[in-house]
Amino acid sequence: MLSWWRRRRPTAMQPGERPRRRVFVLGGGGSRGACSVGVLKALLEVGIMPDGLVGCSSGAFNAVALAARPNLETIEQLARVWRTIRGRDLFDRNPLRMAYRYVRSRNSFFDSRYLRTLAAMNLPATFDQLVLPCAVIATNLTRARKEIFTTGSVPDAVAASSAIPGLFNPYRIGEEEFVDGAVAENVGLTEAVQLGATEIIAIDNSTSNPLRPPNNTLTGVLAQSIQIMLGQRTLEEYQRYAHDLPISLLVPNVEFGTAGTDFSQVDRMIDEAYVRTKAFLANGGLDAAGKLESGIHYMLPQRRRDLIAIAQ
Repeated sequence: MLSWWRRRRPTAMQPGERPRRRVFVLGGGGSRGACSVGVLKALLEVGIMPDGLVGCSSGAFNAVALAARPNLETIEQLARVWRTIRGRDLFDRNPLRMAYRYVRSRNSFFDSRYLRTLAAMNLPATFDQLVLPCAVIATNLTRARKEIFTTGSVPDAVAASSAIPGLFNPYRIGEEEFVDGAVAENVGLTEAVQLGATEIIAIDNSTSNPLRPPNNTLTGVLAQSIQIMLGQRTLEEYQRYAHDLPISLLVPNVEFGTAGTDFSQVDRMIDEAYVRTKAFLANGGLDAAGKLESGIHYMLPQRRRDLIAIAQ
């Protein structure tokens, strides 16, 4: 993987100079991956551009798209694609069809081949066609390990990275089966470091909403537990590397309370994440040199300035 990066790195450097590499790391979250589109739009508008990308789960789709054409036109195209996705396309909840798929697969209710079709319709065919280096994280179920895709088929890599266990059947490539990359690693700071990043900007959409009443159903408890686990893992990974290089961890999903399988709120998530990120950048998010401030940034909605809170 490192040799693959070196083939693409700039060659005009001073002796002893370490190349500056800003790596964007895009986490998943199912439909909440739409939040990243709004964040990316705000970042690119102020000139914060990536030199490489890492993507996991639905973040893999966003990462590859931006690596293919790192500009605002790509972000607008991404927004259009996200807005066309319907939950019924990914999750056909007809009880008979779900039962039929489960009987055939014994491990899932929905078909991961749709994930590949979506990627094939909107992304380049191979990693060689990308302008920027890009790594896609998946979980190799056959070998019980994390898998990093940097070469070969882009649609296969994205489908492998996005196949949520229990919902989608494991995605098969050759003789091996793959499931969602978040099983092994949700955000991918480690991969950014291995790619030689000197600065990391990560977007984490998995954070649960602390203000939302708990959902005590079976699926609600499982979903909340997984979100807590992913958030804790991301925090530990951030703490591992924060002393070695500047990391800006952006968390736009606070207070949304949208399930990862709910695609009815994509418009709201893109627009609200964009507004929150713009406000963050305009109110201390950038330093005097125009560089993003390091740290973990929970981007809360704008509050009315004429409101006064009185402590009791």
